[in-house]
Amino acid sequence: MKCISVIFVCSLLCFCAIQRTSCVLFLVFNIKVFNVSVSSQNAITPPRGWNSYDSFSWIISEEEYLQNANIISQKLLPYGYQYAIVDYLWYRSLKGDSNSLGFDMIDKWGRMLPDPERWPSSRGGGGFTEVANKVHSMGLKFGIHLMAGISTQAYNKNTPILDTATGQPYMESGRVWNAKDIGIPSRACKWMTNGFMAINAKTGAGKAFLRSIYELYASWGVDFVKLDCVFGEDLDLDEITFVSEFFNGLERPIVFSLSPGVSATPLMANSVSSLVNTYRVTGDDWDEWSAILAHFNVARDFAASNLIGGKGLKGKSWPDLDMLPFGWLTDPAAHEGPHSATRLTQDEQRTQMTLWCMAKSPIMYGGDLRNIDAWTLGLITNPTLLDINTFSSNNQEFLDITTLNDVKTEGHNVTKVPFTYSLAITECTDPKVSGWSSEKYNQDLERICYKSSTQDQEEPFCVHKRELPIASPKQSSIQSEQIWKLKSNGTLVNGYSGKCATVGRVLDVGDLNPIRSWVATHTERGKIYVAFFNLNKETTTISANIADLPAVSRLGTRRKLKICAGTEIWSRSIVRTKTTFSAQVPGHGSALFVLSCL
Repeated sequence: MKCISVIFVCSLLCFCAIQRTSCVLFLVFNIKVFNVSVSSQNAITPPRGWNSYDSFSWIISEEEYLQNANIISQKLLPYGYQYAIVDYLWYRSLKGDSNSLGFDMIDKWGRMLPDPERWPSSRGGGGFTEVANKVHSMGLKFGIHLMAGISTQAYNKNTPILDTATGQPYMESGRVWNAKDIGIPSRACKWMTNGFMAINAKTGAGKAFLRSIYELYASWGVDFVKLDCVFGEDLDLDEITFVSEFFNGLERPIVFSLSPGVSATPLMANSVSSLVNTYRVTGDDWDEWSAILAHFNVARDFAASNLIGGKGLKGKSWPDLDMLPFGWLTDPAAHEGPHSATRLTQDEQRTQMTLWCMAKSPIMYGGDLRNIDAWTLGLITNPTLLDINTFSSNNQEFLDITTLNDVKTEGHNVTKVPFTYSLAITECTDPKVSGWSSEKYNQDLERICYKSSTQDQEEPFCVHKRELPIASPKQSSIQSEQIWKLKSNGTLVNGYSGKCATVGRVLDVGDLNPIRSWVATHTERGKIYVAFFNLNKETTTISANIADLPAVSRLGTRRKLKICAGTEIWSRSIVRTKTTFSAQVPGHGSALFVLSCL
């Protein structure tokens, strides 16, 4: 399905009217046909699809899953939604609960198999093969959720480890290796303590166990793997690395996603981003305004660290803000399917969808598609938002905004949004990486400070050495991805990735700042996207000046913009200005401008 964005055409026509010139040639050479059936194979763009967790928790059946997959194919596939993902515990009997022990379907090698009561096509040993084939016949891609490590049930049974090369139990050092030889009970998954534990993925037996798992699931036709309890506070770089290497060796691509994102940081993500395609950067997101609020600072920090669209497994990698809890939902860890509508207002849903797209997060709808309403369908298929999510670049928080007490009154009070400085990660070729030095803070402490020669920075940005481990002979026990080296040229280099630290300007948030903004560009189309977010309860007028846009949008030069024209998509109001543009933004709401500028 192909279409031309109406907003895009209107913006150009409006721009032409301002200039009072003919724009026929401009239209001919600049309008692009937007193919909304966007491929996200190898995650060249942020993956888009549906995940069963928000609507079914862990109890979804084969029938319910295929019903949702069919609707994805009919209504969402033309908009780039390709993945239909079964979330966690598809192997657990309904007689158990989300943290029970002894109710999982496992084979003699300790590998998880679909619960045959909920997934009847799996009877006979075919696993998810028949389901995957049906999904593929719909034009979709099939995804599953997995837990890292080994199940406690397999550990307690001490199941043997399969050597896939021989079809026999794994042998090393003259003996058979079993589950208890690789499982680490002291490292049980923090959020499912009875279910799974980490394994020693450095041993031959540990690698053999992982290989046996992923060879089985790849044979089913899996296209997407969401690996849980392996990132954030459960980081296991050894297992992530092995799985990534396994997928990299397959001829057929499998998108590799990590979860959860509790305590995830840009520094941590820097150690895994090239190994995977998506990685969660927050805890679970549910239908509460407070959950949306928690994503603003996180999205800002990962964008400032240049992690959006970085090099990934056979493609690119994307910080993942989690699923969209819109439509008909269940409750966390519930033993019940969809039973209530989202608690988010329409303004709050627009805010969430806009932030997710401006931050180029993967877009995974979470509601039961069998009950999706026209308004929600229109939001998640909005062509401008999906265009931004797919094709935009230079995505970042925009600091130069103001709030106006009364935009129509001369002499109104203007409050400049405050900012401070924060650590960021970038390529070492970036001229902003130089400026680091070591200095004595007091008699006992030494700190590393950054002072830019090009930025308007009144005071140096400093961190104590104990907060940012610096390479030295005494610190050889620290993992390489955590070590930084201060070089004589004034750069601070990460020991794992080889990237450099710099300092960027961010909003000053002792408490969460109630007014936020993001900017992005589409350089091919000459577009600038500006989003305003009002985190207050009351309607607030937010304003920005076009003179501040070149510095953040990387338009190729820092030339002064003379005029901008375009549209605010929610109100459909026309914008044309030589100075400022503004919007009255409802409480918990957003405004989104699509601008063409000269």
